Formats: sequence, structure tokens, C-alpha cells
Amino acid sequence: MGYTALSRVRTIEGLFIVDLHVNKFYCNENIDKVLSQMKEIKRKKYIVQECSEIVNILFHNIEGLKCNFNALRNHHVTEKADLICLTETWLRDNTNLNKFEINGYNLIHKSRLSSFSTTHPLNSQKGGGIAVYFRETFPIKEVESNKYLNLEYITFETKKHNIIIVTCYRSPQQNKNEFLINLTHYLEEIGIQKHIILIGDFNENTLSNKSKTIEKQLNILGFVNMFKDLPTTNSLTSLDCIYSNFISNKHEYHSVVGTFYSFHDALLLSINFQNKMLNTNIDNKLIVENQMETESLFEKILEVTQIPKKTHKRKAKSTEKSHSHHHRRKLFKKDIDRTKCFKEKQLIFLQNLNNIREKSILEKFSNIFSLSEQLANIGLKKINVLGDGNCFFRAISHQLHRHERDHVHIRSIVISYLIENANDFESFIDEEYTTIENYIARMSRKSTYADHLAISATAVVLNKNIIIHELGKIPILVPGSDFIEHQLHICYDPFILHYDSVLSFDDNSAFLSAEDILIT
Repeated sequence: MGYTALSRVRTIEGLFIVDLHVNKFYCNENIDKVLSQMKEIKRKKYIVQECSEIVNILFHNIEGLKCNFNALRNHHVTEKADLICLTETWLRDNTNLNKFEINGYNLIHKSRLSSFSTTHPLNSQKGGGIAVYFRETFPIKEVESNKYLNLEYITFETKKHNIIIVTCYRSPQQNKNEFLINLTHYLEEIGIQKHIILIGDFNENTLSNKSKTIEKQLNILGFVNMFKDLPTTNSLTSLDCIYSNFISNKHEYHSVVGTFYSFHDALLLSINFQNKMLNTNIDNKLIVENQMETESLFEKILEVTQIPKKTHKRKAKSTEKSHSHHHRRKLFKKDIDRTKCFKEKQLIFLQNLNNIREKSILEKFSNIFSLSEQLANIGLKKINVLGDGNCFFRAISHQLHRHERDHVHIRSIVISYLIENANDFESFIDEEYTTIENYIARMSRKSTYADHLAISATAVVLNKNIIIHELGKIPILVPGSDFIEHQLHICYDPFILHYDSVLSFDDNSAFLSAEDILIT
């Protein structure tokens, strides 16, 4: 009542209280006790910091710089960024860029028209365009290609830290294979062994269960998407991304920033160069080994989809997809919880590995048996795989696909997982590596033998329990799934340091009950 009465007063003369009863004003004596029991609000750490060794990068698909310029310029994060990378500026070559100056920043812009050859279908289409604002006190050097790439991009190198930053955009009308060919050739031209940050909207939803051709290829090249598990649009898709081939701990550096003027949220990346960075993630030789989902991807450029004169954006109205929003949120949370749960199980497994090995030794065992005979006694058989140092990943590929060709991709996603969780696994590496960075750099190379850490990581990323058979031992389960039937079977020969695949006699997938396995 007091609020209602006081809020209706329009003049100071009308503000008075009649029949004041002082005894009606009191304080609950238990209030201090209740306040002491309340949990303190955990405030999210503000990622933007002002320091000479910290670089703050803001990326946004702005959907029209002309119409959204004032909103961008006045956004509270904009003035904190050292670099502002934009896609879909929708500006043309004859646009007066002076109208889009931001105080304290220099501007570089590249239109869609100047990015594609005159014969390319996208050359005559509206939209596109890349822009980069860089702080006047933050020196950069623009990097140009010697070739005409049919690729929307702006690339520059930071002079102080020697980081290559590529801002790129793929129109939904540009064929993914063509985009990947051009992008990969360009990264090789730059020097893929360098420290590179790849920023952009590639119009591939990384939260989707469908095949993600672009993400797969970039993973093989050694790039990790730091925004992979985060929705970046109003429809809870993740189209915007920042890939890196050297940043070690993604959770320390990134944040999604809400905007009110675009279908897309902005991405904020803060890199602290005082921290030790990893070397590039994947050995360059793996690029040659890569096999894409489409045949002969690097031998020919497929035709680009013809674009109608009037095209509609990929961004369907939120109401059309509202029925799927809740489902996507659940999947997103479930995936994160599952990975967190199994990382804990993985750590327990690694901590108890020596005890597990001792428990697996059979008390009564005849030396007359061979490993093949031991497998035959339980209805299984060994399938030989090539012994070239990649045998573990070849055996896992055979378990999944009945061929060994996917071993490069499996190794790459395992390395990506180890990079993302490097701090958790530092204590489990062998002394010969000295640091987790050295271990990951070595394990990334072709023909490097997989060890206990790589094997346990494989189980987690594939969501499969890996069953390892060894002569004279109980099969050991390396945890990766809550479901006992999710099994991949391999066998190991410690005398020649070699893994092979294991199937049932009828060539079906092997399966053992919980009673026949040493479960940790």
C-alpha cells in the first residue's frame, strides 16, 4: 500500500503521512541469519581485459553494416576490442567507407564483387562483404594471395605476436567442396604450420547431427572450433565460429555476446599471450592423407549451385522452428554433461591403470595358447591391420566402418579433445614428453603409437567402450559409454607393440557380457 500511495504523488505538497504509527515499523530479528544462509551470486568473469599482452577480438555477422553501423559503434563491447571482424557487410566497391569510421580504429573492407571472378555466379549477387576494424595502436600487416581464389576473406598478421588472422564467409549458395578447396589451398599458401586464427560464418551448423564437412576438414588440418558447443543465432544454431590451430584452453578465452539488431550473436575471443601457447595441432603431413566425404575433392572443382535472382536467407523465422528449440537445448546440455561425466571416469581409469593391469592377469593360464586361440575360446577372431604406427586408429576405424581408411580423422578428433582438456591430462603423460604440449605435438604426427591416454580419449570422443584383449589377461574395458553393448574390440600384442581389430566368427561386431570383462 505504501508503494501505491507514494507512487501516485505528483507534487511535494501532496507528500504527507497521516496517522503515523511508529510501532508498525519493525525488523525481523531472523533477517541476519537468513541473509547469512543465502548463496553468493557467482558473477561471470568479464573476458575483456586491457593489457599489452592480451588481444581482444570481436567477430560478428552484422547483416548490413550500413543499417547497423550505429548499433555496432555504440555497443558496450566494441570499444574494448582491439580487432573487430565483420562478415555480410553488404557494401559495394563504390561505397564511401568514410561514413563507417570508428574513432580510434582503421578500416579494411573487401566486397563480394572483388572476391569472385566475373564468371563466378556469386560475382553478380548482392550481399557478402568482409570488414576489419583494427585499433590505431595495434599494428597489423595485410596478407594478400598471389592467386584469384573465389573466396570471401581478409587476412592480416599481427606484427607484435605474429598471429595470422583470416576472416572468411561462405554463402549458403557456394558449394561446400569448392569453398573447402579454395580455403585449404589458401591456408597451405599462408603456411599452415604458422599460428592461425580462422574466423567466420561458414553456414554449417556445428550443433547439427548431420555430416559437417567443413568442420571435419578443418579438424584434420589441425583447427579446433572454440565455439563448437555454443548456439550463436536466434534459432539456437551455431553458424558462426572461431577456429585456431594453437590455442590450448578454449574455455579460458571465449564468450558469446548478445546483440539486438542481428540474427547472429557476436563472438568475443580474448588471447593472453602471457600464457604458454601450444604448437600447431596437426602434423602437416596429415593434410596429404586426408580423405573427404566427397570423392576426388582436391582433384576437381565441382560446379557452383546456380543462384536465383531472389534468394531467401537461410535464417527461417523463429516461429517456424520453435518446436525444435527445447529439443536442441536438451541435446546441447546432455552432450556437455555426458562429456564431463566421462572425462571424470577417464581420469579415474588413468589414475588406477597400474592396478587395473595387475587385476587383469589370469591366475590359471596355459602358455601353450596363442592370442588367436584365446580369442577363439570365446567365439572371436583377430582381423589383421597394417602395422605402420597407426595400428590402433586403424583398428578402431575397422571396428566402426570395416575399413582402415578413417584412421587419420579419428586421430585428429582425439587430438582436438586432448587439446581442449590439456590441463586435466598433464599428470598422465610419460616422462619422455616432459610437457603436455610436447605430448600432443608428438601424438599428432602420423605413425606415432597410441598410448593409454590416447586410447582413453578415443573411447570418450566416440562414446564407445573399448575392449582390449591381450594374451593371458582378462579383457579390459576402457570406459566411453554408459551402455555395455556399446563396444569396440581390439587386441594388443606387447611384444611387437601392435593392435588388431577383433570380430566374432560370423564377421559381426564382437560383444562380451559384463561378467567376462574387467570393468573399472
